[in-house]
Amino acid sequence: METVKVTEKRAKSKPATEQVEDTPSTSIKDVFEKNISVGVGGPTQSAQKVYVNGIEETNLNVQIDGARQSNNLWHHNANLLLDPGMLKAVTVDAGVSAADAGPAALGGSLRYETKDVDDLLTPGRDYGAFLCGGFASNLDTFTKSGAAYGRSQGVEALGYASHAEGGNYDAGNGDPVPGTGTNLLSALGKVAYTAAGGHRFEASAQHLADDEIRPFRANFAAVRGRTLLSENIFKRSTANFKYSNRQPGKFYDPEIRFYYNDTALSRPNANGGFRPGYFDSAIESFGATAQNRFATPLGEITAGMDFYNDHAQTDNFRDAMFTETARNLGGFAQLRSQPLDWLKLSGGLRIDSQEFDSVDHKHFESTGASPNVALGITPLPDLTLSGSYSYVFGGIQLAEAAIFHTMPYANYSAGVAAQRATNAKAGVSYVVAGIKLDGEVFSTRIQNTPAYLEGEDSFTRINGQAVKTEGFNLGAAYQLADADFGAHYTNTEVTYDDSQLGTLAFYLGSPVGEIIKLHAAYAWPELGVKAGVSSEIALKYRYAPESGNRDLEGYHVYNLFAQWQPRFYRGLTLRAEANNLTDEEYVDRYTAGSAVGFITPLQNPGRSAVISARLEF
Repeated sequence: METVKVTEKRAKSKPATEQVEDTPSTSIKDVFEKNISVGVGGPTQSAQKVYVNGIEETNLNVQIDGARQSNNLWHHNANLLLDPGMLKAVTVDAGVSAADAGPAALGGSLRYETKDVDDLLTPGRDYGAFLCGGFASNLDTFTKSGAAYGRSQGVEALGYASHAEGGNYDAGNGDPVPGTGTNLLSALGKVAYTAAGGHRFEASAQHLADDEIRPFRANFAAVRGRTLLSENIFKRSTANFKYSNRQPGKFYDPEIRFYYNDTALSRPNANGGFRPGYFDSAIESFGATAQNRFATPLGEITAGMDFYNDHAQTDNFRDAMFTETARNLGGFAQLRSQPLDWLKLSGGLRIDSQEFDSVDHKHFESTGASPNVALGITPLPDLTLSGSYSYVFGGIQLAEAAIFHTMPYANYSAGVAAQRATNAKAGVSYVVAGIKLDGEVFSTRIQNTPAYLEGEDSFTRINGQAVKTEGFNLGAAYQLADADFGAHYTNTEVTYDDSQLGTLAFYLGSPVGEIIKLHAAYAWPELGVKAGVSSEIALKYRYAPESGNRDLEGYHVYNLFAQWQPRFYRGLTLRAEANNLTDEEYVDRYTAGSAVGFITPLQNPGRSAVISARLEF
C-alpha cells in the first residue's frame, strides 16, 4: 500500500530544518507523477480516467474522504471529477487490498483525502486563510482559489472555493485542439467538533462542476475526420459525516461514517428531442461504514460492516426514465500483526451480499467471500521481501448509465453473474548507500466483465471474457533532507480473452507497455527556493499484426518548476513552471482511441508556461 503525498511538510519554525512547501498540484496527473503503477489518460477534466496497473478505476474501490464513488456514466466521459487543489494524500492499493478497504476492490483501491484545518494552519495559530492565482500560457487559463479556516474551543471550520477558466490549448505541432477549454468550479466546506473524551464529529460537503463545449465524444478529437462539438455538463456532489475518537482505548477505537454522492452528466440537445449522444444521466449513491479497531495478542484487528446503495438513471428525452439499482451489505475483519521484529503479517476476510435490479426489471442476488493475505520479511536490516494475494467478490457492476439512452442496450441475460478477481504480488526492497531499490511482479485477473451480445435489433448484457494485467515494476529513489531523486520503470501487458487490450476497452483497462518516470528536486531552505524536473518516457507499444490495431508511438515529456518563499514572509509562494518543455507532439499512452485508424485521439497540450502565486495570512 502506497500513500502519495500531494504536498511537502509545512515549513518548520527553525530555519535549519525548514522544508519549502510545494504548491498544490494543478492536475490529477501531477499527483501520480512519481507512482509508476498509476496512469492518467485524457488531457481534459471531462476525459480523464485513472488506471492502476492498466486496470480502469471503475474496477477499483475508489473513495473520496471515505465516500465510495460509483461514476461510470458514459464511456466517452471521465468517471471522477477532482480538484487537486485541496488534496492531502492518495492511498493506492495496486492489486491486493485489505478487507477494510471496502467492497468490490477487484483491481485494488484508491482513497483520496482532502485537507483539514490542521493541515492548513501554521503552528501556533488558530485561524488563517489563503488566496491563490495562476495563469497557464498555452491554455490561456486563469485559476483563482481561496480558503478560510479556523478552530476555537473544539470547533473547526473550513471553506474553500476555486474557479479555473480558459480556452482551447494547442498541441505540440501548434494546431489548436477544439473542445479542450477549461471551466471548472470547485467548492469544499468542512466543520468538526471534538468533545471531552476525544469524541470527534466531522461533516463535509464538496461540489464540482465542469461546464464547457466538448467534442461530441469527449475523449476523441474526431471520428472519421469529422469534429462535432456539444455542451457537456459534468458535476459531482459529495457529503460526508464521520464519528471517531481521538482518545482510543486498547479495545475501543471506533469509526462510523455516512456518505452521499451524486455524479451527473448532462448533454442537452440544442434542437430539442431525442438524438443519440444527448441525454441526462446520473448515479446517486449513499452508504455507511461502522468499524472498530482493537488490540489482541495476535495484533490489531479492524472489524465492521458497510453498506451501499447505487441508483443510476438516464433520460434520453424520448422514452420513460431508465433506471438500475445495486445494493450491497458487507462484513469484514482484517488482522495486522508483527509477531517478530523481522516478520509482518496481514490477513482478512470480507463477506458481501448484493442485490441488483437491472434496467429491464430483472432481479439478481449474489453472495461471495473475499479473503486476502500479505507477508513481509526483513532478513537483513536493509532488505525486505514481500508477497500478497487476494480473491475478490465484486458483485454485478452497474451498467454504463448513459448507454440506455439508446434503447437496444436495455436488456440483460438471465445468466449475468457477479464479477470476481484474483490478485497476486511479490516484491523486494533494498537500501544501499542511501539509495532505495525496489521491484515487484504483479498479476490481476477479473472475470465476468461487462459485455454485450449483438442481436437483430438489440444488445444483451452477458458475462464477458476475463481482463488480465501482469508485469513488473522497478524503482530507485534517493532522498536527503533537501533533495529528492527517483527513477521508476514499468513493463505491463493488459489482455482481454488472452489478446492484447485495445484502446477502446472502456470500463476494462488500457494498454501500458514500457513507461519510465523520472523526477528530481532540490531545495535551498535558507533562500526559500526549490526547483525540480519531472519526465515521462513511453516506449513504442507494438500490436500483433493480426489485431487490426495500429502501434502506439512513444514519446518523452519533460517538465520544470521553480518556486520561491521569501524569508521576509514565508506565507508567500511564487512559482513558475515549464510543462512539456520540448513542445512534444504526443498522445498519452492511456488516451482512448489512439490505436484505431478511424479515430483521431486527443493530443496532449504542447509547451506551456505556468506562473502562480499563493498568499497565506
